[in-house]
Amino acid sequence: MPTKEIAGIPIFPFVSFILTIVAFVVDLIGFAAPYWYYVKISGTSYYGGIWLNCQSSSETNCNTYVNTETWVEAAQGMEVLGFLCLLAALVTVIVKLFVVKDKPVLKWVVVGCLVGGAVLILIGVCLFAGKSVDVITENLHFAFAFAIIGAMLSIAAAVLLCLDKQST
Repeated sequence: MPTKEIAGIPIFPFVSFILTIVAFVVDLIGFAAPYWYYVKISGTSYYGGIWLNCQSSSETNCNTYVNTETWVEAAQGMEVLGFLCLLAALVTVIVKLFVVKDKPVLKWVVVGCLVGGAVLILIGVCLFAGKSVDVITENLHFAFAFAIIGAMLSIAAAVLLCLDKQST
């Protein structure tokens, strides 16, 4: 039975490639945006992420975390490492699909980077949600969700890449 291909690439690796791009972009938004939480109290908006915390009423004032607790630094570190793993997966999958098609070991490098990145991102998310004060954890916002969605998409991309029987 002939395998289905898109642009000369088998269907599962192609869909995995697209999911890797989407996971990277979604995680980038979650990684960079200062909207892991958002709460409005008495006309003043408080929001922030893993890099900034902001306060906005008549004017906006944002500050980076100073003298942070170790869990904040751990969450930042996990998110950075997870982001770098997704970047490595994206570069490697491009090389695998378009440059060096005959190296099956690259498939497993991509799978490792995708799963490793997802695990690191989810650890960072769990640290942030588990250690933050109640007012933050009760008001989580879109960037927090984007980090989780990026991790789930990268796991889906890894599974699809594992389903490809041609480049084993």
